[in-house]
Amino acid sequence: MSSLALFGLAYFFLSSSLEQKDRELIASELNLYASRYQSGGLEALIAGMPAGQKESLFVRVAGPSNETLFQNLPAQWDDFDVTQLERRAVTGERQWTYLAGKEGVEFFEIPDRIEILSAALPEGAVLQVGRSTESRKDILEYFQGIFAVVLLAVLGIGLAGGVLLADRSLRPVRELVGVLRSVRETGQLSARAPARQTGDELDELAGLFNRLLATIESLVSRMRSTLDTIAHELRTPLTRLRGAAEIALRSQPDPQTYKQALADCLEEAEQTLTMLNTLMDVAEAEAGAMKLELEAVDLSALIGSVVGLYEHVAEEKGVAIHTALPERLSLRADAKRLRQVVANLLDNAIKYTPPGGQIEIHAHQEQHQAQISVRDTGMGIKPEELPHIWDRLYRGEASHSERGLGLGLSLVRAVVWAHQGSVEAESQPGQGSRFVIRLPLHSPR
Repeated sequence: MSSLALFGLAYFFLSSSLEQKDRELIASELNLYASRYQSGGLEALIAGMPAGQKESLFVRVAGPSNETLFQNLPAQWDDFDVTQLERRAVTGERQWTYLAGKEGVEFFEIPDRIEILSAALPEGAVLQVGRSTESRKDILEYFQGIFAVVLLAVLGIGLAGGVLLADRSLRPVRELVGVLRSVRETGQLSARAPARQTGDELDELAGLFNRLLATIESLVSRMRSTLDTIAHELRTPLTRLRGAAEIALRSQPDPQTYKQALADCLEEAEQTLTMLNTLMDVAEAEAGAMKLELEAVDLSALIGSVVGLYEHVAEEKGVAIHTALPERLSLRADAKRLRQVVANLLDNAIKYTPPGGQIEIHAHQEQHQAQISVRDTGMGIKPEELPHIWDRLYRGEASHSERGLGLGLSLVRAVVWAHQGSVEAESQPGQGSRFVIRLPLHSPR
């Protein structure tokens, strides 16, 4: 459309310019012949007409009744009916008259015509001078031909460029489709769309797609790892439960033996149920579906009651527990869930702190948050293991010697997140660990 508009504008200016030049030439010739007629009459006008102009200029002198007194019509213009001029009224003022050719014109062909300028002469005579528009038509038709060739070339180049650009633009989309097809057919989530580093929207789409695949791959990997770990963790209590039952069946009938076997089965079943319930709690919290019974809780009293439960265990191991708690620190929270959080952190601290070590528990208000800090002087956590301690069923290298499910810290983070809080850990191997929990005083849930 822009090319057509440019052509139309250029064609208009060119046509107008050529028409103006033709009219100026006709007016100049008219003035010249009128001057000759006034100085010497019709004979002087005819005598002063150059031979060359006789083949390129139309000249007519009409009498008072518009009868033709003299007429010069080039031979090549015989397709124009100049007798029409005798039937047209002519005034004394200068006026333009047009004569169209007798033959029709083809589609898109510019029609040929004679442009005639009339002027009054003495004694009621009229002088008419005209030129054919054939030369102007030839120039305009040549211009049209040039434009058509240029337009076809531009369209060809544009079409080829459009095809190449479309192919280049759609290449990342085809690559994404190929990666999706590969994932669907092979089930391998390690496939990635190539990054072109162009910085455009398609490159950003490829990056987002790759990050999505990486997230899905990580989730699937963790799911498989979790299922493997659950299967392994369930195998041990179930094997013990089966062994206790088999021993009871093979032994001599004895109520005490049966009672002990049932007690062992009950203990293993309770451990298995605890693990499954904890897994469900963590999954609910991570999905934002954990139900909380919010109430006004005195955090100082809650921490004190948990510490009281673990003091005997710590004394037996030779670990000292020190607390620094305000007289009262109130917040809205689920008391049962918070008690699990503090108990899990304190249980871990006692487990991994050697005899003679110390555990410090601090709590205070910080602006609109309650902060809990649990620090121990235990074995610490390796830097490469620290990011994974919150994962479900994850157990570090040093924790394999202790009994546990690897769900304690997962549950801690899940409960804290359910309260719209945050938890972080700091640790140095051989120097101990510090866990910091921040909870809003007024939970938005």
